[in-house]
Amino acid sequence: MRYCKKCLYPDTKPQLGFDENGVCNACINWKKKSSIDWNLRRNQLDEIVAKYKKSDGSYDCVIPVSGGKDSHAQALYARDELGLNPLLVTFVPRDLVELGKKNIENLKSLGFDYIEFTPNPKIYRKLAKIGLTDFGDVTWPEHHGIFIVPIKIASSFKIPLVIWGENPQYEYGGPGLGNKLDFEWLKTFGGFWLDKYSVKEVALKHNIELKHLNPYTYPTKHELDEMGLDSIFLFYFLKYDIYENLDFVKKHGFSVDDKPKEGTYTNWENLDEKYTGMHDYFKWIKYGFGRATDHASIDIRYGKISRSEGIELVKKYEGKIPIRYFDEFLADMELDKQGFYDIVDKFANKNIFELDTNGNFKRTSDGNLILKNYPE
Repeated sequence: MRYCKKCLYPDTKPQLGFDENGVCNACINWKKKSSIDWNLRRNQLDEIVAKYKKSDGSYDCVIPVSGGKDSHAQALYARDELGLNPLLVTFVPRDLVELGKKNIENLKSLGFDYIEFTPNPKIYRKLAKIGLTDFGDVTWPEHHGIFIVPIKIASSFKIPLVIWGENPQYEYGGPGLGNKLDFEWLKTFGGFWLDKYSVKEVALKHNIELKHLNPYTYPTKHELDEMGLDSIFLFYFLKYDIYENLDFVKKHGFSVDDKPKEGTYTNWENLDEKYTGMHDYFKWIKYGFGRATDHASIDIRYGKISRSEGIELVKKYEGKIPIRYFDEFLADMELDKQGFYDIVDKFANKNIFELDTNGNFKRTSDGNLILKNYPE
């Protein structure tokens, strides 16, 4: 594995690119922010707001939210700084924890109209099991729902503007520039939602009736064009600082976990679900990096830690099977430990983990795979 010279991202990260100096495009994009004319960006945002702001009291934007730190910031900024009248929409995961519920209730209490969309839990579970066994991602149905349901609700309510948070393809490495989360963006950077890994196509093969798949079926480009929605990344227009934002939303009642999330050393992100740690673990077995690498790379860019400190944090926290909800996860997915290991072996990357003389993965006493090399 080849690692970025500045942060800790490896070349196994999908769609990550490196320049001639071995620096990844997440770090390059971060540096570019210092030369952006943020006043011009804010003026561009004001023009979009002026185009869609209503004067009759109706909703003028939908904001997809999870209840997390960025959800709080998006909603408060849209209402209090931009003067919009937002409708907040959450696609509710079936493994929502009490802290997630608490933060959703806090967001409501700040004075917003709010729709919680709860999909059929039996179908959701079937899709989660398919996601785990077929694609190595137990959160596979959620990845569809969080993008699809807000769009369908905006269309149904005839609300012309959808406001997302950050562009992950820009912030975390990739060629995804621009301020739009439109069909072309999803087709380019999330093609598995629209192509061979779409819930609709896969679920039908598993004999799940089409009538159950509305929350997971993305509109066609023709349908989206007919909707006439404008779908933007808010933080394209704003000079966003994760830690300033965290301090801001805490003052408005946002709660963090009482301990670090499994797979990382922070306690302020992905707080709402039981199986997020499992999703991150499978990212690690596929690509050799997980959530600790994400957070350490962010902190290196912010100057909070050195690269060598980041490496030690990754070694300490990453690559361990999440145990907080492990027994519940196995029961939910109807697996024993060996069945779980079999799924791990199916998706783990044999090029980056240590193998025995028979070509099987070596494991620690805790059942964890062993990465061949860490960044230096």
